[in-house]
Amino acid sequence: MKHPIVITLLIALVIAACATTTEPGPVAEAIGVRVRQDTKVPVHIESATRIDSTTIGKEILRRRGIQELKIWQDSSFRQKYLSQGLVVNARRKAESIDKARAIIAGLDSIRRSLAADTARIAYYDYEFSYCTADAKGNKTEPKTGYATVTPNREVVTWSMDKKEIHKASGLAIPGYKKLLEKLREE
Repeated sequence: MKHPIVITLLIALVIAACATTTEPGPVAEAIGVRVRQDTKVPVHIESATRIDSTTIGKEILRRRGIQELKIWQDSSFRQKYLSQGLVVNARRKAESIDKARAIIAGLDSIRRSLAADTARIAYYDYEFSYCTADAKGNKTEPKTGYATVTPNREVVTWSMDKKEIHKASGLAIPGYKKLLEKLREE
């Protein structure tokens, strides 16, 4: 008779631990600062709710997959351009393929150098609610936005569209920004 109660309590604790958390504190403030910087509009963050997390290893795999898809697409276009005699376009696609391969090699190098650290959290996804003020100083209706925030509260990306927040989230990978800058210089 005692075992079902204990099991029920354990299940309730696990569910509570996995539930999203609302953080109106430092994370909300960091998001607010970033949104104000980017929009030049005074905003008030009403709430910030953690909805997901991504490890460094998972983000490396996501970035690698993006580059592999790019290689596949650019290879198709390159073949098409070559068959049509569009040599300049074909050459641009070949350069794009080379760059994607260099990014993959760089990501593999980063993954090897980080070793066990790839299990660390790269960023958390947050859904946040915010208000602005109209010309008379009245609060507007709350709007919803999304952000990726590192464990040390650096806002990597934010957007009104949830589908957009991971476009630049690779910047949370240690060394990824430097890799991209190096490839731009070449």
